[in-house]
Amino acid sequence: MSLYGLSQAENQIMVQEDEIVVETSPNSPQPNQDVTINLSSYATDLNKAIITWQIDNETVLSGIGKTSYSFKAGDPDSTTLVVISIKPVGVINEISKTIRIRPSEIEIMWQTIDAYTPPFYKGKSLPVRGGLIKAVAIPNTKTIKSGVGSITYTWKNSGETNLDASGYNRNSYIFKNSLFDEKSEINVMASSVNGDYGAERTVIIPMYQPKLIFYEKSPTEGVLYNKALDKETTLTDDEMTLVAEPFYTTFKNQENNFIFNWKINGETIQTPLKKTELTVRPSSRGGYATINLSIENTKELFQKINNSLKLNI
Repeated sequence: MSLYGLSQAENQIMVQEDEIVVETSPNSPQPNQDVTINLSSYATDLNKAIITWQIDNETVLSGIGKTSYSFKAGDPDSTTLVVISIKPVGVINEISKTIRIRPSEIEIMWQTIDAYTPPFYKGKSLPVRGGLIKAVAIPNTKTIKSGVGSITYTWKNSGETNLDASGYNRNSYIFKNSLFDEKSEINVMASSVNGDYGAERTVIIPMYQPKLIFYEKSPTEGVLYNKALDKETTLTDDEMTLVAEPFYTTFKNQENNFIFNWKINGETIQTPLKKTELTVRPSSRGGYATINLSIENTKELFQKINNSLKLNI
């Protein structure tokens, strides 16, 4: 048979379902977030195809070249069924694509493990370079909260997947801050074994500078943590005990790695038996003394702090 004798049907080709690509943005939508679905293909010109979009069995868009559709995702634990019917020009078959949108939320909570804060400190200990942080992933889904779901977690630090921290039900990740970066970018991807849940979250954890703050220790009331000593204070009794607190350093677990260098009026003095406390007993009154303390962690870079106090005597 000559080429001219072929019927129109014989001239048509078939397009396979996997030759039409469906992309969802974002890939793991959160509840009530705007979602866009895009179609593309290397096998046929979708701009000439008749495309019909149905959401939960209701037609929401139909026409030639309708390769994209945007809508708002539902509430947590809901499912939106999207069915796309595609009739390309010159193609013998019709292609159908089905997408299920299950909006999911996940939070990342973090806390420092070895960042020191003094007793009665009410704030959150802040991360510094070389410190340890624990990140915990908290899925927001009824399935997980009821204990039914089983989750696989994938943790990334600055874009690099940490295989040792990732895996089945591994919802926490402990890592050491970079010595040189000003922040840590932590990402977690979570998905249920049965495929009903999938979510992703990224959190930026900034790095802070440690601080050295002086307090007065009262013979009767203990350390007066309710009032930090400013750059200048006055000695009202015969002696005063100063307490130095190295905020946010790894002093809590690495005290032996820290070197204390106390100075009075520029002269280095012997380190007290209790390295964080210095008792001043002036032999005469009048004038002032400059108290300086430098603390350095010999095992960690960038954990060196100092502070000075002018003591009127």
